[in-house]
Amino acid sequence: MIIGLAVISTIVLVVTIALAVTLTRKRDDFKYVPSTAQVNSTLAFESGGGTRDNVNDTSIGIGAGTDSYTYYHGNASNFPSKEKWVTFKDMWEKNLDTFKFSCGWLGTGDNNTPEMIQDIYDAIQDRANASLVDHRIILGTVIQETNGCPLNPSTTSSGGTRNPGLMQSHNGHEYDAKHSRLSIFQMIQDGTQGTEHGWGLVDNLNTYGNPYKAMRGYNSGYIPTSGDLSEKAGATACYVSDIANRLTGWVRANSTCPDDAH
Repeated sequence: MIIGLAVISTIVLVVTIALAVTLTRKRDDFKYVPSTAQVNSTLAFESGGGTRDNVNDTSIGIGAGTDSYTYYHGNASNFPSKEKWVTFKDMWEKNLDTFKFSCGWLGTGDNNTPEMIQDIYDAIQDRANASLVDHRIILGTVIQETNGCPLNPSTTSSGGTRNPGLMQSHNGHEYDAKHSRLSIFQMIQDGTQGTEHGWGLVDNLNTYGNPYKAMRGYNSGYIPTSGDLSEKAGATACYVSDIANRLTGWVRANSTCPDDAH
């Protein structure tokens, strides 16, 4: 009897160890599969949300713009046109300190390493090229959502959806330190091209055809019946106005949005 119990215990232990190893391998087996989702809306290309410009050209735009804040509200026609957007190069460089120090500012852990910052840059460029979403919109969304900190904790939408990662995507992936570069690419992809659970920028641009309507949809999940893009619609009232200002040069100036609890 004692020998029999010992054998059974040994078998259970072996099975437990094997299962633990299998689960560990599954957890460690991070696989990034590039998405092919693209902007295909003519309106989105005309309005500037989508672009076929080469992402390597980071000089398209008005230059650095001005670090100031203008409160935009009402329908999309009240927001600045693409002709008033800064260049990707200037937008990136003006916000570089944000990427360097945001995790510390937010109290979420160690700041980004130079390698992580480069990976974020590469991921934005790569997914902009693949998705045809203007890289400035992706960059603006990353800054708006997490200040470029991959360690930013997940939030939960009013509808109960989990929003993790650099772009607080629809039930997407979180940062994985063991697979840092790939997880950064995955997080940018989730926000830009969507997840199996919900929309990203591509879906919103294809649906609404306008970058500002798309940003309201990205933040709220829908456009309010009023058409006022600074109506929070269950999310952040200042969101679209903030994005518009980031696209025109805003970095640190005080916000003048009346509902500035964001």
